[in-house]
Amino acid sequence: MIKNVTGSDERFLSDLRSVSLRMDRVQRAVSSGKRITSASDDPDVLSTLMQTRTDIARLDQTKTNLGRVRTEVDAAEGALQQSVTLMDRVRTLAMTGASSIQTAESRQNIAAEIGSILQRMAAIANTAVDGRYIFSGDNDQGPAFAFDTAQAPAWGSYLGSASTRRAMHPAGIAFSVAQDGGQIFTNAQPGKNALQAVANIQAALEANDLAAMNSALAPLAGISVHLNSSLSFYGMVQNQMAEATDTTARLKLRMETERANLEDADLAESIVELQQLRFNQEAAFGVKSKLPRTSLFDYLG
Repeated sequence: MIKNVTGSDERFLSDLRSVSLRMDRVQRAVSSGKRITSASDDPDVLSTLMQTRTDIARLDQTKTNLGRVRTEVDAAEGALQQSVTLMDRVRTLAMTGASSIQTAESRQNIAAEIGSILQRMAAIANTAVDGRYIFSGDNDQGPAFAFDTAQAPAWGSYLGSASTRRAMHPAGIAFSVAQDGGQIFTNAQPGKNALQAVANIQAALEANDLAAMNSALAPLAGISVHLNSSLSFYGMVQNQMAEATDTTARLKLRMETERANLEDADLAESIVELQQLRFNQEAAFGVKSKLPRTSLFDYLG
């Protein structure tokens, strides 16, 4: 017997499809833990969710970049700590050597120690981290100086370039993170060329020239101030890096919370909703099965 599809049947089928779609969506939420797994789940919040995900990815990259730069900054700060200590030692040795009680032989011995310090300072200027020479400025794939006692001066010319490196704060503000070796160790300003100052006191001691010793002693205090200034610069950068890293972590936590609110499912609520939908579906089938089924043929007899 051919049955008619009545308006009531059409509404029932439409409601059934709607319930089935809702059940599918809630089932996906329960299994994935995500309230939104496709654009159709909640089109109104999709653009906000995508922007939040983009912001989280940007913060992740910022954190990675800051971590990489922080390693280099810490290495530079440690290297300059050593340079300051070595320069203090040079000053002590220079004053000792300039004493009238010293002999030519004792001054030769002091000069030899200062020569060793000069090599160590040149090596510090060539400090590398993960293949990057941190005092070579932007030209960081090669050493800042090529030390060779056969040449004059022994450290040669500065081989790097100016440093324009910047780190990006999550707020979008860039700040300087490096000084170059020419600026720190062979500064062209009078009284700031650390390597030359050490070499001058070494030469004066080797020559046993008291007047030259006193002349070479004069700029050493200023050299120490200069090196400490660079050390203070890196200390300031360390503070900026720490603040930027903390800010990045706080912003990411906030973004993750926003993303979770937009995207993650409330599992307990979803399970209850799924159970209710199944109950409604079964109830609807039960009611529908008990309705009388008639057609035109029933009336024709």
